Amino acid sequence: MIDLFKMIIVLTVISGVAALLVAVTNAKTKDRIADQDNRTQQEALKRIMPPGVTITEMKKYQPSSHDSLVYWTGTTGNDTVFAFKVSNRGYSSTISILVCTTAEGVITGMIVLDQHETPGLGAREQETISKRYIWNSLFGAKEQIDPWFSEQFEGISISRAITIEKSMGEWHSLNEEGRRLLREKNGVTAITGSTISTRAVTSALTAKAYAYLKAVKGQIQ
Repeated sequence: MIDLFKMIIVLTVISGVAALLVAVTNAKTKDRIADQDNRTQQEALKRIMPPGVTITEMKKYQPSSHDSLVYWTGTTGNDTVFAFKVSNRGYSSTISILVCTTAEGVITGMIVLDQHETPGLGAREQETISKRYIWNSLFGAKEQIDPWFSEQFEGISISRAITIEKSMGEWHSLNEEGRRLLREKNGVTAITGSTISTRAVTSALTAKAYAYLKAVKGQIQ
């Protein structure tokens, strides 16, 4: 009985010390993590918005949720684009997306910020494909490549249904004619073996991002 009591005390002390260490670590690193997340987000905004725009963070109060919708505008001359952060449940995780569109809903850029989908399947939403040889990377200028999955959304609209083509192969393997036909259908190719993850992204864009776009357009007009 005494040994059991001692064991309980030891385990309690160990648990308390471990919890304290986790709390101290979180307190010391949360600002650094938040700063890194903000820098990552700002870099993503620059990549999905047209070059040369002035980026401004905006907020719109939503009475239904008693919260504010944070979004971004990019302005150049008389033109304005809008960027939204949306998310949707994929096959095994929540997929976080940053998308920029024109006032009419045409996508100028999109990027998957975070996901934990199945490796080799849904996780390929962030896959990049380089056409350079390894020695080009070692001795040449650093290559900036956008994920092929995100790239295929440029030029299609969130104001109507986005079709998912599963018979054409993946977008990175299509020639220019195939890509043109795909855009005419307002469509994208599915990641092989991962239609659920692909559909999670298209649904987030046509449902959530488009709803946000309609809401904020009225605020600035």
